[in-house]
Amino acid sequence: MIKIFNDLKNELEEFKPIKEGVVTMYVCGVTVYDDPHLGHARSAVSFDLIRKYFEYKGYRVKYVMNYTDVDDKMISRANERGITIYQLAQENIAKYEEMQRGLFIKSPTVKPRATDEIPDMIKVIKKLEKKGFTYGSKGSVYFDTSKMENYKGLFMKKEISDQETEEDQYTQSEFAEDKKNLEDFVLWKKEKPGEPSWDSPWGKGRPGWHIECSVMAMKYLGKTVDIHGGGKDLKRPHHQNEIAQSESSTGKTFVNYWMHNGFLNIDNTKMSKSLGNFISLMDMLKNHSGVFLRYYLVNSYYQRPINFSMDKMDQSLQNLKKIQRFYKKLNDYSTANAEGSTIKGILEHRNQIKQFKKQFLDAMDTDFNSPKAMGYLFSIINYLNKSIFIKDNQITLEMKEDLIAFLDGIDSFLGFINPQIKEEQDESGSIWKERFDKLTNSILDFRKEAKINKNFELADQIRDLLINTGIKISDQGNDYTWEVD
Repeated sequence: MIKIFNDLKNELEEFKPIKEGVVTMYVCGVTVYDDPHLGHARSAVSFDLIRKYFEYKGYRVKYVMNYTDVDDKMISRANERGITIYQLAQENIAKYEEMQRGLFIKSPTVKPRATDEIPDMIKVIKKLEKKGFTYGSKGSVYFDTSKMENYKGLFMKKEISDQETEEDQYTQSEFAEDKKNLEDFVLWKKEKPGEPSWDSPWGKGRPGWHIECSVMAMKYLGKTVDIHGGGKDLKRPHHQNEIAQSESSTGKTFVNYWMHNGFLNIDNTKMSKSLGNFISLMDMLKNHSGVFLRYYLVNSYYQRPINFSMDKMDQSLQNLKKIQRFYKKLNDYSTANAEGSTIKGILEHRNQIKQFKKQFLDAMDTDFNSPKAMGYLFSIINYLNKSIFIKDNQITLEMKEDLIAFLDGIDSFLGFINPQIKEEQDESGSIWKERFDKLTNSILDFRKEAKINKNFELADQIRDLLINTGIKISDQGNDYTWEVD
């Protein structure tokens, strides 16, 4: 039985999925205005571990993680560089997904981009408008928080953020006078000079940040989602506002379990691009293996902050090497038979190992407490090193194979016990992906040339061919984005 600490209720609860055997998960993704940093990796690895543990336990997981590809930071950075937000997003999404592969993070089931979902956002805003939850002010549309009971009570134990969000800047500074209530938040922002905009019933503009995640979660996972995750700084106002607009729109509970990961800190301060204290993840992956960085991040309880230091990195590397040496030694152990060993001794070893395995899984079942689980993994390693390998005692072939199967099983979500498999996956996967990406981009560049030359029939044939092979294409004039559907 898996238990989850539900941040909305501040209590540990038994996990009961909406549909038996299936888990729906939505995790707030990154705003793709810059390179990914180690803080992004902390969140990505935490929820990848949780997703894969559900799969290990036999669940089928539908996992959605979005890309925010339009907001103030995106627009500002694109303008600085003299490119479109579309080009900026393309560049940084590619880097983010390279980071995911480097850390052996499984690709989300769906990776929606906010700009692709704007028509659905307009539909939800119109629905809220019809129900009386909105009002217009100076060309923008706001959600009236006074219309929702207990709005202020959502996520009452607020985490103090060290930086304002875009929404804080938009609704609590020079725009405060545009609102009926201080807590009201924008659903549709009026057009500003020099910014990208879309047509809507309220005039040209763009969606607010909060409505983006609500719409993408409900579109791909349904009106009620099992689990919604994100960083602790998103509790208020982002997740608070997601609940308000989603439940006001549908009349149903939006999310059953809310989960939030702790920050990755530098000198006890949250790692942040705006604070200038971030560590580029691509630089880290040049100096450290993805397997090691994954181990470093998994070895902390997802809810708690990690205070980064090189001293801790060095100790983590030694611990990882100990795990991997043990795995190799166990596989190479050639005297695994019962000859010369007493039945009593064999039973003692079997029972002790069985107990450690149970404690490992109990820790993971209790809100995915990976560091506590790792303690029991080291208990197995220390026990066998002292009681079997050093003393040259013998265990049965059955015990050896059972333990190897257990280690291989938990490595499906830990991702660092057997380095050989990871190295082979990384090498073969990256080579073939590079070739696949190059081929797809070449085909789409040829299609782009056909569109420029007004050979629309050929362009449509190429599009249909790629769609039929499972490639989703999003056109932006003559430019494009694509992903494997």
